[in-house]
Amino acid sequence: MKIATWNLERALPQSVQAERQRQWLSRIDADIWVLTETHLGITLGEDYDSVASGLPDRPGDDGERWVQIWVKTGELKPLETCDAARTAAALLTLPNGQQWVLYGTVLPWLGSSWREYPASQGQAFAAALAAQWDDWQRLQDSYPQAVLVVAGDFKQDLNALHYYGSRRNKQALRQALDRVRLVCFTAGENDPVHQLIHGQHSNIDHICLSQDLPGQFQRSFAWPSRLDDLRGLSDHFGVGVEIAFAL
Repeated sequence: MKIATWNLERALPQSVQAERQRQWLSRIDADIWVLTETHLGITLGEDYDSVASGLPDRPGDDGERWVQIWVKTGELKPLETCDAARTAAALLTLPNGQQWVLYGTVLPWLGSSWREYPASQGQAFAAALAAQWDDWQRLQDSYPQAVLVVAGDFKQDLNALHYYGSRRNKQALRQALDRVRLVCFTAGENDPVHQLIHGQHSNIDHICLSQDLPGQFQRSFAWPSRLDDLRGLSDHFGVGVEIAFAL
């Protein structure tokens, strides 16, 4: 199984940027996608089903969404979240009966407020993270046998060396993941962006899965292969993981 996430930088469906992105989406060919800063007009074809977040909490083009989850195999059921603008969730039932809870997110970045919480001292990040953690815990309680996947644009690196975010936010995120027994497979030694460009950057888009995953982590990966290739494509590398798991 291949799971991937990518921030599409608000590309419009008819733009050259979106066409280049579609070529990569087709090339990566993930089983599960969590696209962020995306548009309802950027679709993955008839083979996929999707669930998207609601109207964004900022001005934008008609059809823009913070999050859209796409799946190639199985039955997809939308689930409620605490933040209909910046998150989306769905219950995926695979052909073998295994259930996965998929949760896509965009957390506040440095300088970004969230609802009534200001950006200063990480207040917005902490408040949004706490609300989303409540979602993760509630969904785990509701579907105790399901694999929980939380993925998207976390706006925070999770490596020892600082890249983006803050120490306060990094610690809060690590603790939140630990409390619901989630493992981030795109950080530390598995950070594909850090490996790809020899430590110049770290990854802030992550894919986290339940510790008791019914399969084995194979590898993480990122695209495109060079920093220069991001020009006109996105301001984020795409990242993915491969899991040895029979569909």
